[in-house]
Amino acid sequence: MILFFCISMLSALETEAQVLVSTTPIGSYTAAELNIVPGLLVDFDVDLIKIIYNTTDATGEPVIASGAFAKPVSSTCSFFPIAIYQHGTTLNKDDVPSRDNAESAIVKLLGGLGYYGIAPDYVGMGDSPGLHPYVHALSEATAGVDMVRAVREYLNDLGESDNGEVLITGYSQGGHAAMAMHKYIEENDLLDEFNVLAAAPASGPYDLSGSQTPVILSGEPYTNPGYIVYTLASYQTAYGNLYTDYSDILQAPYDGIVVPYFDGNNYSLSMGSLNPQLPQLVSELMTPEVLAAFESDPNHPLRLDLEDNDVYDWTPQRPIRMYYCTADEQVNFQNSITAEETMQANGAVSVNAIMLGPLDHSNCFLPAMLGAVNWFQATRTPCIVSGLEEFSFEFGLSPNPASDKLFISSEKKFNSWAIYDQQGKLVMEEKGSASLNSNVIYLSNMVKGTYLVTLRTADGVSSSKLFQVH
Repeated sequence: MILFFCISMLSALETEAQVLVSTTPIGSYTAAELNIVPGLLVDFDVDLIKIIYNTTDATGEPVIASGAFAKPVSSTCSFFPIAIYQHGTTLNKDDVPSRDNAESAIVKLLGGLGYYGIAPDYVGMGDSPGLHPYVHALSEATAGVDMVRAVREYLNDLGESDNGEVLITGYSQGGHAAMAMHKYIEENDLLDEFNVLAAAPASGPYDLSGSQTPVILSGEPYTNPGYIVYTLASYQTAYGNLYTDYSDILQAPYDGIVVPYFDGNNYSLSMGSLNPQLPQLVSELMTPEVLAAFESDPNHPLRLDLEDNDVYDWTPQRPIRMYYCTADEQVNFQNSITAEETMQANGAVSVNAIMLGPLDHSNCFLPAMLGAVNWFQATRTPCIVSGLEEFSFEFGLSPNPASDKLFISSEKKFNSWAIYDQQGKLVMEEKGSASLNSNVIYLSNMVKGTYLVTLRTADGVSSSKLFQVH
């Protein structure tokens, strides 16, 4: 029975109540429209949906965030894996996946390939208020984790579920965010909830305090000085230990130029318009006093802030492939090498940094994403083709998750029910009941986990739905 195969692939889902706030359709795309990358065959049409959800900001306070959810459209295929794409640096709060920006093409492609595609906008972007805490590892991680929870709530409302598998990628800042999310999941013992099959961060500044900092302080021109200011503004928001006014840390006139870009309400200005207004030498951008103190003091607040957001020194249990290019002028490729060497020295057995050639930051993007997606395609479990007759009538389960009792309400009269575990083993059943519109199942002896309940009518028609015991 195909349902047994489906449920055997499903890991326990530990959703947090009330994470999902709202959903809004963005657009629909055909498989033909998405079938634009040679070597990747798109099978599914996609509905792109804006998800607004609850998470926490850089100081741990509750805040809403938004993101794009690419849902494959299929009447016969279900139990898709989840793939998360973490986007690159943007300043304009509307230049995010939930606004169907250029990078939303990645999450739409993932949906077309048969994933539940998820692309967080990040805290402080999209519908989230305030300044985005740029390269702040914890808020990047929780924004991703909580969006997965929100999407699972939405799917549960639709009577659907993912197959429990999670794959994570991202580019540039998104590489840092992807690594931060994976690290957060493993170090907080969340692998039962987020079964990470593979993580493929690309061209990310994983070693902010080490590999990335010398590039900026080398005395050589840096093509994206706006990133430096973005980091300063972000860490002032998160830690409050860097400055009172921009003039404390930036030379004039740059202390005034940057203000509208980082006021937390920027819906029009881009990094592309900021960088030409700033000097490429950090010695001309930051005040001499601050720069000298940073270079000489190993406990300078900025150094400590950068160290707090390093994401390379840990021991992943699940496979990681880091893609990088050696001519990257924005993110030093040494970040990937340092992360690989450190993780392997820590005892990680499946971590590799993969060099894609002497490409710059922009031209590294496509081969890096192709590498990540092709790896995901070889790693994931495909969706399951299921007969429509097995899901032929609607019924409700409450509460879900449940603890001691599970109440069933159905639009169709049924005379038996059965519960199966994740391996397809029959756990409980009742046959030959009088035809009922509702029923109660007592769960006091059931262990925590995810189960499938199947109802059957007197004329042999069955329908099934997932529920959790906590």
